[in-house]
Amino acid sequence: MFLFCSTVFLFSAEKDISLTFHDGPNPNSTPQLLKILDDANVKATFFVVGKMVKKYPELLKEIYKRGHQVAVHTYNHRNLTTLSTSEILSELLRTKILIKQIIGIDTYLFTPPGGRYNEKVIETAMSCGFRMALWSVFPEDHRNPSPIIYEKVVTNSRDGSVVLLHNGPPDTLDALPKIIEKLRARGFKFSTLSQLLAQGKGKHIVYPRN
Repeated sequence: MFLFCSTVFLFSAEKDISLTFHDGPNPNSTPQLLKILDDANVKATFFVVGKMVKKYPELLKEIYKRGHQVAVHTYNHRNLTTLSTSEILSELLRTKILIKQIIGIDTYLFTPPGGRYNEKVIETAMSCGFRMALWSVFPEDHRNPSPIIYEKVVTNSRDGSVVLLHNGPPDTLDALPKIIEKLRARGFKFSTLSQLLAQGKGKHIVYPRN
């Protein structure tokens, strides 16, 4: 799910799903998460927090080395709707610049902490070349046990779904191999968000936030 100006576009890529991992990198979970994805031959999108990247640059390098997409999840994981324009720019650009310094790539996707955004956030992000990525499936893995995470993802995933998971919770790591196995059995393949975006837009819905 991506937002351009005042419209949210929902992907309709046939039998294609994108797994996204928010927060991190985290030394207590990222290595295990990368191994799970490697073992399953799945590429995902990691929305990283700048202050964590600064603390663990080698983990960011490892994420990128394994072929995953890296994107921005702000620098301090603050609620962007409470910030001034200059503060929003700082949250986004500090992380973008840090990623560039460490792995040498320009990132253009970001996702707002907690899914909280408003028109100022969108306009500010667009002014410096960002596109905002949202999601269509969220199993609340930060508070749910593994069986519920699994059930919510496999039940709600559709063609073109963008799944929000977190880079940290043990229950997420426990559920993930089963999720991948089940979705593959249903004929789904896994893509990064940029790969979904390259396939074009699906249907759209009206800008949902005030």
